[in-house]
Parts: sequence; C-alpha cells; structure tokens
Amino acid sequence: MSIELRELHQDDGCNGLSLGDQNFTPLKTFLRKEAKKLHQGNLARTFVIVEKEQTKVLGYVTTLCTQISVEELKQPAPVEQFKYTDYPAIKLARLAVDTSLQGQGVGSKLVDFVIGIAAQHVMPHTGCRFLVVDSKPQSIGFYENKGFKRIGEAETENEQYTTMFIDLHHIK
Repeated sequence: MSIELRELHQDDGCNGLSLGDQNFTPLKTFLRKEAKKLHQGNLARTFVIVEKEQTKVLGYVTTLCTQISVEELKQPAPVEQFKYTDYPAIKLARLAVDTSLQGQGVGSKLVDFVIGIAAQHVMPHTGCRFLVVDSKPQSIGFYENKGFKRIGEAETENEQYTTMFIDLHHIK
C-alpha cells in the first residue's frame, strides 16, 4: 500500500475510518462532522493519510493555535523573565489511525509531522513554544514515549483526558 499525507480535501471520504476501540468514536465523529468545516474556516487544520490517488481517510491529525498557562506547567518557568501568564502553543487537537495501519509507527510519524510544522513553519514567523495535547487515558503512554510531559487531568461530561506538553525549543 502506497500512502500519502496531505491536507484534507472537500471530497475526502471521512466515513470509513476504523479505530477499533469505541472510546475513540469521538475521533471518527469529529472527522465526519466537523473537520471540513473547521478546515475551511481556518479554525483548525486537518491533514489526512490516504492511499495515493484515493480519498478514503486512513488516518488524520488536526492542529490549531492555543496557549498554555504558565501556572499549568507546575514547574519552574521554562523561560526566565517571561512576563506573560500564558505561553503561545500549537495544539495537536486530534490524531487517529485506522486499525489497518496501527502498530506501524504511523501515529508517531503524525506527531513528528506536527512538530515539523511548528519548528519549520510557525516558530520562524511567530511566537510558539509548546506543543500541547489532551490525551485519552489509553494514549498517555504513546505521548510519553514521544517526549510529552503531563500537566494535569481534566474531565468533560463524556470523557477524561490528560493534558500533556512538549517544549518545542528543545526539539527544534
């Protein structure tokens, strides 16, 4: 199978993504119902994995701009004499890989892709220090293996997650 990573297109097939675990259903729902609207409105950017010259999405990653509170980091300020209460950041808002590609390093490559976007395209032109993710409990180990550190736990009405970050200044 020859796959490619590219921006989400309007005609991409977003219904066939299989993630295996029902806890990941919100990731499928986001792709089907929200990703294209947010992408078109420049509120988030979604990049998809597809077979070359095909439109069925086999994985995706969504990014957006965010900020992280200095207090949330629960450690000495990474930047001395930074007078603001929030650091600029990129959020890895969603990441999903079809069961047919899981266990092959595709998710790890998607994280590396986002780090590359931040380091090569965002940081040279605007302030951005951290990459942040809200991890589902079953994905914490994956993000820790990529170098993310835990900030704290949170809960919405339907799900629990752990907010994690990586300092892009040390990766760049």
